Amino acid sequence: MTERGRIREIREEQILIVPDRDASCFGCMKMECKNAELLNVGNPRGLPLKTGQVVEVNISARSLSWQTLTILLPPLFGFAAGFVLFRRFFGEAGEGAAAFTGVIFLFATAFLIYRFRKKPKPSAGFVITRIIY
Repeated sequence: MTERGRIREIREEQILIVPDRDASCFGCMKMECKNAELLNVGNPRGLPLKTGQVVEVNISARSLSWQTLTILLPPLFGFAAGFVLFRRFFGEAGEGAAAFTGVIFLFATAFLIYRFRKKPKPSAGFVITRIIY
């Protein structure tokens, strides 16, 4: 998953880039880029960067997998917890009611993740892989 962008500002350990609007997007459908206008990226390779350079930004498969798991697994566990808890306390009720309670827990867990999730740190998210020009 690769994106191109122009370096706008270099702070101590933080590099802000403006994504290239013509390049293919790596999954956010350019919604984050349009809202924030700047991406916060890391430079773990220690490339000699200057303001105005066009660089290639990449997100590692490991980081992407970890982010996906931390978003998708908790709602599934929420559903399972709601289903099991309902069956434990209201054993005489049908499975439909237990499934409905599980769905409520699923959406509640998903909302909590949405509400409290923070953006990834530069070292765990986007990194500059090479200087284009």
